[in-house]
Amino acid sequence: MSNMSYRTFIHITVSTILAAAACCSAAITLVNQGQSPYSIVLSAQASASEKRGAAELAMHIRQMSGAQLPIVTDDGPLPEAAVIVGANRHTEPADAGLGPDGFRLYTRDRRIFIVGSRVRGTMYGCTELLERLGVRWYTPKVTFIPRKATIEVPELDLRQIPAFEYREAFFTEAFGDKDWAARMRFNGNSCRLDESTGGKITYHPFVHSFDDLIPPSLYKEHPEYFPLIKGKRADGYRQRCLSNPDVLKLAIDKVRQWIRERPAATIYSVSQNDCYETCECDACKQIMDRYGGVHSGLYLWFVNQIAEAIEKDHPDKLIDTLAYQFTEAAPTGIVPRKNVRIRLCPISVCEAHPYEKCSHPNTVRFVKNLAAWAKITDTLYIWHYNTNFANYLMPFPDFEEFPADTRLYQRSGVKGIFFQGAYAAGGGGSDAELRSYVMSRLLWDPSADSDALVTEWMKGVYGAAWQPMRQWFDRLHEKARNPEKHFFIYSPPTVHYLSPDVVAAGDGFFDQAQKLADSDLAREYVAKSRLWLRYVKLSQSPAVGPELDAFLADVRGFGITQLREGQPVDRWEAEYRRRAERK
Repeated sequence: MSNMSYRTFIHITVSTILAAAACCSAAITLVNQGQSPYSIVLSAQASASEKRGAAELAMHIRQMSGAQLPIVTDDGPLPEAAVIVGANRHTEPADAGLGPDGFRLYTRDRRIFIVGSRVRGTMYGCTELLERLGVRWYTPKVTFIPRKATIEVPELDLRQIPAFEYREAFFTEAFGDKDWAARMRFNGNSCRLDESTGGKITYHPFVHSFDDLIPPSLYKEHPEYFPLIKGKRADGYRQRCLSNPDVLKLAIDKVRQWIRERPAATIYSVSQNDCYETCECDACKQIMDRYGGVHSGLYLWFVNQIAEAIEKDHPDKLIDTLAYQFTEAAPTGIVPRKNVRIRLCPISVCEAHPYEKCSHPNTVRFVKNLAAWAKITDTLYIWHYNTNFANYLMPFPDFEEFPADTRLYQRSGVKGIFFQGAYAAGGGGSDAELRSYVMSRLLWDPSADSDALVTEWMKGVYGAAWQPMRQWFDRLHEKARNPEKHFFIYSPPTVHYLSPDVVAAGDGFFDQAQKLADSDLAREYVAKSRLWLRYVKLSQSPAVGPELDAFLADVRGFGITQLREGQPVDRWEAEYRRRAERK
């Protein structure tokens, strides 16, 4: 394992995070003055993720206290002083109701039990114990490990199951490092997770699959497979004629082929292309009219038939489709099959305010659509947007919105959330690592205090510079809080919360932070964060010169490859220089 491939901060402290429990008679002394009688006990048939969990425990406890806990199997008698990782011949079977990710963490006599599924649950239980001992993994580079010569574990009896079965933060910083993603308890498609981390929920393909299902090359011989638009069958990047029975047969055959080619995938996406261009033929209109006169009725009718055909031979496989743009409104008279996942996408909403409190018509409409879908299915997924796609580096103050709406989603019966941010190579999107850290906690438990998590992360990453960085964060959110003003995922850098007074204040906060930063990593993270303010200033007042040159050098130095979705830095630079010269 490459657990030491990242840099680690080890902070020395005289008290433990569980000091309040130390006086409890039921507490277990796991390590006493750097020595421990404890062993970590694994089943001889332990899964790869259970072995990883045991190794994580041993490694971090050694770094905390200097004590080395040996890892042994259950072949022999159970030691009196044991940390039991995973179900084995000495334990009760794991609770079947825990699912693939849940676990029990409890103490009994002198023993500590961490028992969950062999998929990921036991591994997550090991993570939970380490977090309760004070360990924090703030970023792939910054880990906080308290130094404790003596480690006390209080009496425990926990049973945890994550709020959402599917948990993904689609930021380069979140999915690029396997170890960090596993410790954040992400299990989404983009994460570089493998057998050692219990795998993940895998899509194939991920989204917008109509061109794969019904290839554009078929248009020449079968124009009837393609949409009727203004009285003519149209080719190109468009939707398909879903009422055509041959289109359905071809789609079913294609999904079966995907399953043969990618049998390890969990979900197969049968989802509309990323455009409008829908079919206007009478047959498609009749199906729409049957299900409420909305496009989603036609699309769900089509997807349900594919799901029914696939279920006969592959009852464990799921079929996914979108409720997106023209299919966002829920149909009537039809419901998704149990093996169908609807991914609802609030792409046009305001991101400044919690959705239920927002007055913008797009947001009001989405809340109604969410409620309508929740009435007809209990297996909704959400595709939630958390960046400015035209300006990746622009501050995006949505930390009052997305925690509140994670709770809204849970109340609505949502089963999975995909948070989409800046995902290009090199990352660099606004607050990507802070955002991913907070999201990881909310995806597991939406009741988590997001504001406290922000402060905790800033203290852990920025160190002595955390206060001015928090002041900058708060200033942006205070400005964005105005209920009469809104921002969206394509708002320009002149948006209301980036007013001259806010930009000027930002320079003052960053000047303070750079002076206070007391480590190389803290200085690195402050400098990276300041890129977002520098981007705004350059965008608001385009000009070529040393400031632009220095900004671009730093962008490239951080490995950032895109400042706008799909646009390489070189192309952004060329366009920027042309715009500045025209001024």
